[in-house]
Amino acid sequence: MEPDFLLPDCPVFLGPVAKTLPIWLRKNSYTQVFIIADSNAHNCCASLLPALDAGVHIVQMPALSGRVGGAERLKNLETCAQIWSAMLHARLDRKALVINFGGGVIGDMGGFCAATYKRGVDFIQIPTTLLAMTDAAIGGKLGIDFQGIKNAVGVFKNPRAVFVDPDFLETLPARELRSGFAEVIKHARIGDPALWQKSRRSRPTASPRAASRPPNGSTSSAPPLPSKYAS
Repeated sequence: MEPDFLLPDCPVFLGPVAKTLPIWLRKNSYTQVFIIADSNAHNCCASLLPALDAGVHIVQMPALSGRVGGAERLKNLETCAQIWSAMLHARLDRKALVINFGGGVIGDMGGFCAATYKRGVDFIQIPTTLLAMTDAAIGGKLGIDFQGIKNAVGVFKNPRAVFVDPDFLETLPARELRSGFAEVIKHARIGDPALWQKSRRSRPTASPRAASRPPNGSTSSAPPLPSKYAS
């Protein structure tokens, strides 16, 4: 399976993740799979993920709508400690794979935890918001907030792959789409005149499916709570 885009050291696969991810996993041998998921994204989008083999471990970050500070309040050492503890509990070795499934905060923090656990294990990004698809999941920028400073602690490490599934966008409310669309416009204005002209004629609208679901967006996650993991 060839990637749709090949960035430096990072292939990007576009399309239904239920099809692309199993093919990629079969070509790459891992002892375990460890999924870090935002609860909102998990509830909205888990049905779009492929069925994975036994031996998959999941740590789910609880989400409460309307909390001040949103998911950014998750990006700290306390939450990382919970994730690292769950990794140790699952007995992940250095040949395990971490899957970050959610918005930008999950990608930033989950990638950071993977890049530092046992001096680094492989991870992939499955972004579920437009903003994460166009920014956070690309470029290997990983980190957490520290002492009130955004992304004060972090590393640069590319994921083994990024899987972008447009079907996830069907779960987003209009506000979350506008947030991601602003990032698209910024990149287009900087370096892609054709995309800039196309974006000027576009208007992001939420799918009717999104209205009946909790928002799949990084802005509605809760502060750290005890992690839940299952195998």
